[in-house]
Amino acid sequence: MSRKPAATYGRRKQLDKEITEQLQLLEAWPEDDASARALAALYTRRAEAAQAEGARADALEAWQRLAALCARRGWPERELTANRRLLALEARPEVEARIEGLLREARARRRVALLQAVLSATLLVLAAPPFDLWPLALVALAPLLLGLREASPNQALARSWLCGFLVNLAGFHWGYALLERFGQVPEWARVLVLVLLAAYQGSVFALWAGASSLLARLARVPWLVSAPLAVAVAESVLPFLFPWNLGVTVWRAWPLVQVAELGGPPAVSSLVVLINLVLLEAGLALRQRQPLPRPVRVAGGVVLAVVSAGLLRAAHVAMARGAAPKVRVGIVQPNFGTVTAEDRKHRGEQYLATLRQATGELARQGAELVVWPESAFPFLFDRQLEREYAPGHPWELRPGFSGTLLFGALSHTFGGSLVHNSAVLASPEGRITGLYDKRKLFPFGEYVPFSDRFPDWARRVRARLPDSPDIEPGGAPRLLVSGGLRVAPLVCYEDIFPRAVHALASQEPNLLVTLANHVWFGDGAAPYQALALATLRGVEMRRDLVRAASTGVSSVGDALGRVHAHTSLTVEPGKPELLQGEVALVELFALGPWLAPAWPFACALALLVLGVLGHRGGQHAPPAVPVR
Repeated sequence: MSRKPAATYGRRKQLDKEITEQLQLLEAWPEDDASARALAALYTRRAEAAQAEGARADALEAWQRLAALCARRGWPERELTANRRLLALEARPEVEARIEGLLREARARRRVALLQAVLSATLLVLAAPPFDLWPLALVALAPLLLGLREASPNQALARSWLCGFLVNLAGFHWGYALLERFGQVPEWARVLVLVLLAAYQGSVFALWAGASSLLARLARVPWLVSAPLAVAVAESVLPFLFPWNLGVTVWRAWPLVQVAELGGPPAVSSLVVLINLVLLEAGLALRQRQPLPRPVRVAGGVVLAVVSAGLLRAAHVAMARGAAPKVRVGIVQPNFGTVTAEDRKHRGEQYLATLRQATGELARQGAELVVWPESAFPFLFDRQLEREYAPGHPWELRPGFSGTLLFGALSHTFGGSLVHNSAVLASPEGRITGLYDKRKLFPFGEYVPFSDRFPDWARRVRARLPDSPDIEPGGAPRLLVSGGLRVAPLVCYEDIFPRAVHALASQEPNLLVTLANHVWFGDGAAPYQALALATLRGVEMRRDLVRAASTGVSSVGDALGRVHAHTSLTVEPGKPELLQGEVALVELFALGPWLAPAWPFACALALLVLGVLGHRGGQHAPPAVPVR
């Protein structure tokens, strides 16, 4: 016997031996998916080896056994491939019929998968602002996850991306009108930008679902474990201009958002995904009249433990709020609409008179702190002022009000060319006790990206936006202090970026205040979405949060993430809306600024460890009954 036939015979014997071992393992543990997949791979190698050797009968038998295995395990794609290879070797009517049936089933599955992705996207949109049907968030992902249970990683990635694309397309539809109002962008470009934005941000869904499917396939990591961890990582790795997360769907369910103190928005998203998975598996077990699997019971226990611990912490925070000093705060929402540079020049004193009158009304109602929104002061504010404008001055701020005034203004050093977007605090005695400059600027609205590299292009862009001057970013974060009031100021959309708020934690603020100008968003969903996203900052910092917006939505919320009062978007333009509420100056130590940034890294490390251990265990350890 020559060496080549001997070697071929040896390989066949080895493959047959391995196939026999896997069959024995599968007989002992019928539910073990890893053993079944290993057996399928061995059948494939055996068939291909037989074809290469010209052993047609052996190849037919191996492909047939592979097709039968795939049919029993419910792997239609692999069964289709095996039958096609079988048909290529020998024409068999029953195989042709089976292929046709599998193709029909594949088309039907694709339609069902499409409907599942669309249904999940619809439920998520309804759960999020402005609809706020938050109970839907607890089951919104169930249709998508049901379709991903037996999907390949590529299928999981594509289906979840479709769901994410649709959610972002619907959730950010206000961007279409924003581009028209803000930059007079043509219609085709607005549509293109919105579609590209939705496609990019939808990749977050693709990342966490695709990674979970891959870990389940290669390392037998259960979805109940991998998906909640993966969503936290996916939401943290991709930079967004207007960042959002799944936690926004449950922002009104304050017991669920207490976990934000430990892991920020990604931790809330992890909890939402875990709840969806537990309810899905519980529903399937109930439908099949089977007891809950142990992993599902454990996951349900984790949900209850996390929520219970959050409620205990919330009770502690509530006690601290009850004992803390209280301040009566009033918010002026002027509803001026779009105020151009020309408007400020010719109607600035009229705008200021409206603000003064509203402030006086809030003072009569007992307000101790009055807040005006971003850039509400209609003139350039001199950064060198030590006291506010004297009584009788045309720019006098608040005649008749002896409390503290916090207002937004475009500021500059007199005679200088640099302009800042600032928050200014005036004490009851009329002294300017603090000035904070916005640090996170909005591209194109406050600066033109890459202007240093492309100055001519930047000048052309700026010429199209004459009412949006270049803004100089602020330096280090700082508090605004007056007496016992220690305000962590946030301007515009800084309050939806956790790091921008956490940077102020070491200075020990006792109140968070946002000054925003939402006029560009119009009356769409964006102001409500901004409120929902910002509310988590109060939970992370364990501080009450006051938000003053130029055209809504202004609000007063607490350190538990509860919004006690807010304004609307349906007020008559030019007619101010006043809002009052009581806030507590909480001095409680908060874990959020220190633990929340580490949560995505901890999740990534856990996934890596689970993946490595699961892969090694699948290779060297006896199989265990898998858990979805």
